[in-house]
Amino acid sequence: MLNGLKSISMGKKLVAVFLLISVFSFSKDFWEKRNFTANVSESLTINGSKKTKRYIMSYHNGTMKLQITAPSVNKGEIYTFTGNSKTIYYPSLKQTVKQKIQKDEANILGVFNKLSKLTSKKTQTKGNDTFVFTNNWLTSIKSGGVTVGFSDYKKVGEYTYPTKIFVTDGNSRVVYYLSNFK
Repeated sequence: MLNGLKSISMGKKLVAVFLLISVFSFSKDFWEKRNFTANVSESLTINGSKKTKRYIMSYHNGTMKLQITAPSVNKGEIYTFTGNSKTIYYPSLKQTVKQKIQKDEANILGVFNKLSKLTSKKTQTKGNDTFVFTNNWLTSIKSGGVTVGFSDYKKVGEYTYPTKIFVTDGNSRVVYYLSNFK
């Protein structure tokens, strides 16, 4: 009888261990992470003209910081976006400038701020934004004439993030390639 109780007790412990492992092995989505850093290669196309820049992007509870690494003419510049304002540090001038965010600049910061409000992996509309999910993956956000697409997901640690985000508005297209997500 004692051996039977020991094996039932051991069986319950094994079930509990397997449940814990399965709960923690599911990945979380990148928007659940309130603070993250990623390397970004940004490609902007306007009327057939293409510009590229690279930077380190840090997002912390609604504030985004971009440290420019290329092109060399902008290397070292630091852009900090908070609310409706941006602060730019120009290392060559040793000068800091504060400005109001322009509508087109707010795109990626606005995207991350909107994502932080998601509570499920189902297609949903919040205000003027429609969040489209396919097989539990966020594939796009549609808002007015702007579409933000997400693709090429990758798992890093416990989080899954898109390595490609694009924003289109009819006149322009910006593609963000993310890597080294932390």
